[in-house]
Amino acid sequence: MAATDIIIQREPGYAVLRLSSSARLNRLGTELLDTLFLHTTKCLADPELRCLVIQGVGGSFAVGADLNEILELNPARARLFSDLGNSIFRAIERSSTVVIAAIDGYCLGGGLDLALAADWRISTQRSVFGHPGVDLGVITGFGGTQRLSRLIGHKKSLEMFFSGRRVKAQEAYLTGLVQELCSEEDFESRLTERIEHFLNMEPSGIGELKSRLIDLPPFGSSMLEGSWTI
Repeated sequence: MAATDIIIQREPGYAVLRLSSSARLNRLGTELLDTLFLHTTKCLADPELRCLVIQGVGGSFAVGADLNEILELNPARARLFSDLGNSIFRAIERSSTVVIAAIDGYCLGGGLDLALAADWRISTQRSVFGHPGVDLGVITGFGGTQRLSRLIGHKKSLEMFFSGRRVKAQEAYLTGLVQELCSEEDFESRLTERIEHFLNMEPSGIGELKSRLIDLPPFGSSMLEGSWTI
């Protein structure tokens, strides 16, 4: 299976991390998560960087883990894999940097968990969202069961998890899963406008807002987080 790489673009005040795979399906395997951890940690620690964009290219934002890799995990390795993803997503969530998930295409499973950890989600109209793990006997270990419920409500999140169905972009926008929706043609220009908007905000104000808005219980308090059922 084709590996997913990260292409880094640094600009004054912001950075873009682009997930890219020749197979056009960006998968969050261990190698990719290790690389993502290094890059996000470095970017979020940079005081000159006020906005971080995570973007998928090639037809998907991200479609979750490599199932062939997941099937070979024993309980100990599965826990380490889950902890790795959680450490990245919680760092994104709790940083004083504004993080944008730029979504064009499939945003499924662990990929949706990554998008949920961002502060702002902008999506094209062709994008689709979902957690198909129920069809495979897999429960997300990256915090999605908690973040999705807090974002769109318990009832709606249960429906998405239990059905495993793919939600179209318009429904995702109406339920509050994404904050901004646009055509594929306008995607890059709208993303640029959003980046500029955040760069013009007072940095200390952003950090204060994030610290006040995010009050999360430890993920270890939930039996669903940090565990896989295969």
